Amino acid sequence: MPFGVFVEIDGQPDALGLVEIVALPRGGELPAIGVHLDLVVVNHADHNWQARLRPATEAAE
Repeated sequence: MPFGVFVEIDGQPDALGLVEIVALPRGGELPAIGVHLDLVVVNHADHNWQARLRPATEAAE
């Protein structure tokens, strides 16, 4: 069962981003490789350069 999508963060080559499946629209397809997404940071860990992200449209609600 998919749990999310790992993403590259522009300008941060060492960072690893994760968009959890619960943050994505229900019933929709996962984003294709190479698609640019508008995301916001929900949480991050400085010690290992990891960020939890969600779509920017969800942040406004």
